[in-house]
Amino acid sequence: MKNGTTIRTAVPVLFLFFMLVSPVFAALKLNDAAPAFSLRDSTGRDVSLGSVLSSAAKGKKGGIIVSFFASWCVPCRQELPLLDSLAEELKEKSITIVLVDVKEDFDTINTLLAELKVNKPVVLSDRAGKTAENYQIRFLPTTFFINADGKVKDMIFGEIKDEAAVRKGVDTLVQ
Repeated sequence: MKNGTTIRTAVPVLFLFFMLVSPVFAALKLNDAAPAFSLRDSTGRDVSLGSVLSSAAKGKKGGIIVSFFASWCVPCRQELPLLDSLAEELKEKSITIVLVDVKEDFDTINTLLAELKVNKPVVLSDRAGKTAENYQIRFLPTTFFINADGKVKDMIFGEIKDEAAVRKGVDTLVQ
């Protein structure tokens, strides 16, 4: 019985260790090409990384902010209204905010967004979690700043707490 207890204790500790350490070693790096994706929005329309980036012509300033979230994630709930409040201003700079929900359906997503009064960003569902896997998401929220050429220019792991953090990432897209 003691061995079973030891194993049950060790497994969560090891899991936590690898969750904390692996982003440093496995995450995308600055200037990596952002993994392509094609996900559905709430109307059933397919939206791809390329289609969003096409609004910012290759070689010009602008890009996309991709933020991964889930309804159960408390920091995500705090961050989403901030991103929503900046969507119109950033659109004028050819920057689109895309929110990617991980492994939830649109009933859950739409309930959350209505509760938080978030309605300006593009919202996609990564129901199978494949896009999150391709972006090597280890925890939520995680946000990527991707320029018009499809390169990762900045990343924020964890909650974005203020506009200054977003503006710092945006600066990497409009330089």
